[in-house]
Amino acid sequence: MVQRRYERHRKLRWDLWRRRSRRLAEKLGKLRKHMAVAAVGLVLVGIAGFFAVALFSPLMRVGEVRVIRTNTRLDIEQVQSLLSPLFGKHLLLLSGYDVRTLLEDGLPDLKTVEANKDYPSTLVVRITLDPLITRLTIVGPEEEGVPEGTIDYLTSEGVYVSSGRASGEALPVITLVDWGARPVAGETLLTPEFLLRMAAAERTLSEQFGQETLERTAFMRAQEFHLKTAQWTLWFDMRSSLDEQVGRYRIFLREVPAGDVKEYVDLRLKDRVVYR
Repeated sequence: MVQRRYERHRKLRWDLWRRRSRRLAEKLGKLRKHMAVAAVGLVLVGIAGFFAVALFSPLMRVGEVRVIRTNTRLDIEQVQSLLSPLFGKHLLLLSGYDVRTLLEDGLPDLKTVEANKDYPSTLVVRITLDPLITRLTIVGPEEEGVPEGTIDYLTSEGVYVSSGRASGEALPVITLVDWGARPVAGETLLTPEFLLRMAAAERTLSEQFGQETLERTAFMRAQEFHLKTAQWTLWFDMRSSLDEQVGRYRIFLREVPAGDVKEYVDLRLKDRVVYR
């Protein structure tokens, strides 16, 4: 009887301890759920607070524009002036498109723009310009000869750039004639296709005929160009393909003695070659 009574009390104590442990585990489980909900709520409140501060805090307004120069002809003061409407704008809401739109109005030779944000209030702008591919001499109807020491250039997109000083690069020279109104800096004078055609013609003369180009003249309105070699001047235009004009020149060299040509060879006409 003592043994049975002892066994019964021990079982009761074990059951009591087990029930209490179960109730404690249930309470801890509910507490963990509440803590998880509270943590999620705190995170959401924190995120909302961050965005509220980011959107409405004056600390996030543009207070400085830092320009990274990648080309010596880039005018930092001009860029700062073009980007002045951005001061006071919210840095978080600015995009690269906004920056490029402002710069395109004043930089016709603009190539690429990278806009990075240095929080809380600094905009870092990296600008690259179209490369200069040729020096430019603008000759009017009343002007004779090619002036020396020109400081005008054309970019790869045909934009007229007046740099104010000579470049250290050894660039070819194009003489521009046949213009309506005198060109102004920032204006597109010749299309990229025109410049590529001229360069291809010059390269073809050198590689296929052994004739080096000494002078280049571009006729702006007529959309033609003349390449002067040691023998004579060759006339090209944009109306027919370069292959056709080179083909006519090859036939001309085969059929006409070189001594008969004194001044120029006109390759523009489709059914004949005119020379003088």
